[in-house]
Amino acid sequence: MWRFVQSLLFQPQCPLCQRPAQPLFCRDCTAQILGDRLPHPQQQWQGDFPRWVWGRYDGQLRRAITTLKFERRPDIGVWFGEQVAEQWLAQALPRCQIAPIPLHRDKQTQRGFNQAERIAAGFCRLTGYPLFPEALQRVKNTQALFSLSPGDRQRELQSALQTGPQFNRKYPWLIVDDIVTTGTTAQEAKRVIERQGGNVLGLLAIATPPFGH
Repeated sequence: MWRFVQSLLFQPQCPLCQRPAQPLFCRDCTAQILGDRLPHPQQQWQGDFPRWVWGRYDGQLRRAITTLKFERRPDIGVWFGEQVAEQWLAQALPRCQIAPIPLHRDKQTQRGFNQAERIAAGFCRLTGYPLFPEALQRVKNTQALFSLSPGDRQRELQSALQTGPQFNRKYPWLIVDDIVTTGTTAQEAKRVIERQGGNVLGLLAIATPPFGH
């Protein structure tokens, strides 16, 4: 009887609805998040800077990303990374090394972690790709970009990123972020890597807004 009571008292709760988690989200929230996946992410993998985007920034998927970032749930980032990795491994894509989009040290101290690095950690756990959290550094504490015009975004990001102590040229780089809208930040990361002689395979992100395509 006591074990049953313990299971009720200490069973993890879904961070989105507080119902019993199985194991991270409840069954309903998991189904809703998976329902926001894009059906064919490989179709975006083309052009000079291909993208691999897992889902739409909408509904429960959007809520899960918000919970990850602002309620300090880095385990959600790892879960997202593993979901993307399962789709990625189904395709015959080149081996690469992983560079998450960095946070400025002040913002990372405030949040306690970098959500892009946690996504990358989950992705690398399944793929076995090497993860280099300090391949890129954000040396300028930029303001939020979502409300800025494209030109203002570019000006805000000017000289904001640079290569860090883990940068190398051994394999092509896959840049990882949580959300991609215009792709301005990822484009700046690509420019910084290529300026130092590196090669960028593309961008991997969890979500894009419905208007992001």
